[in-house]
Amino acid sequence: MNWETAKNWLIGLFLLLDILLGWQLYSSRQVMNGYVESQTDILANTKTLLAEHGLTLATDVPLKQPDSSSFQADIQSPNLKQLVKNIFPDAKNVHISTSMDEADTDTGQIISVATGTWQVSFNAPQQITGTHAAENYFYQGEKYVVDPVESSAGHAVYVQSYNGYPIFDAPVYVTTDKGGLLSYSQTEIFNIRPTSDPKPVISALDALDSLANAVDKSDDSKDNKILKVDLGYARKISLYQVDNQANYWFPVWRVVTQGQIYYINAFTGEVEFAP
Repeated sequence: MNWETAKNWLIGLFLLLDILLGWQLYSSRQVMNGYVESQTDILANTKTLLAEHGLTLATDVPLKQPDSSSFQADIQSPNLKQLVKNIFPDAKNVHISTSMDEADTDTGQIISVATGTWQVSFNAPQQITGTHAAENYFYQGEKYVVDPVESSAGHAVYVQSYNGYPIFDAPVYVTTDKGGLLSYSQTEIFNIRPTSDPKPVISALDALDSLANAVDKSDDSKDNKILKVDLGYARKISLYQVDNQANYWFPVWRVVTQGQIYYINAFTGEVEFAP
């Protein structure tokens, strides 16, 4: 036997084996580096985390993560003459009391109840079918969209929208009866201007993870189902807010359970309770 030749063959075989093992290791690392957890896996992980805190996901979760920005806006009531002109365009016998912040007409009444909020009542129910949608009776009603989460029979809720997303704390509370509009309370913000460049928001699943880590419903079986998750805006109020201080709104994920609404800041994941 030629031991020198055999030794060379063994060296060659070991070298080839090292090359094959090295290539396998390199390939596996490339696969691991390029691996992105599937949406199904992420959803399963979120459901598991929610379950650990006594919460059950009973709705679809939005997948869209748009770019968004916070904004600043003003809260100021239009003057009563302007409101009467827009809400009661055919009214006669108009009487406006600036001292009482109210207007009375043969069609209905307007009462200013707070800065940026007023109450409207009609002397006769207004038709809200067909082309006569409820928004047509609001001041600048084209800004508002219905909020199915807060609405119920006889008490619809509309919210002001911005860039196609609802502003949860700029609502119109509507009272109806037998298809007729009886009254509503309206809140409006105006002069909306972005305070930053748009940037991606966190995903709805990330927001739910934040909620699970902040809330525990293990001992509350009556309020453990998540019924709705949607994206919009909500005002962030400083703990030291004073009159005429600037108002800022941030994109938030709204999470609705059977007995509670949560707002999760769509930039930071901070969890807040709805008032």
